[in-house]
Amino acid sequence: MARFDIYPNPIQPDRDALPCVMEIQSDLLYRFAERVCVPLARTQAFPGMTERFNPVIEVQGEALHLHPLGIAVFLTKELREPVAHAKTQALAIDTALDMLLRGY
Repeated sequence: MARFDIYPNPIQPDRDALPCVMEIQSDLLYRFAERVCVPLARTQAFPGMTERFNPVIEVQGEALHLHPLGIAVFLTKELREPVAHAKTQALAIDTALDMLLRGY
């Protein structure tokens, strides 16, 4: 498990709109049983998504949008094998998280 790894959404009823979640916590916190995650939303899931706050993350050929307002915590046992990772988009992801937490 690593920062920016992407997993199938553990909450099965939400998978139509939010098929995946992405781990965002620091790799230094690997000993904890929980992982802080942000859902990845389909384009039509939420109106008003913006490029800066909801950057596109491609997962298995599908364009999904980061949805920082849906931040959640999952137990490591709830997250299966990662299906993708978004390390190459770290700057866009961190920018969106900064906007959520700091307002810029």
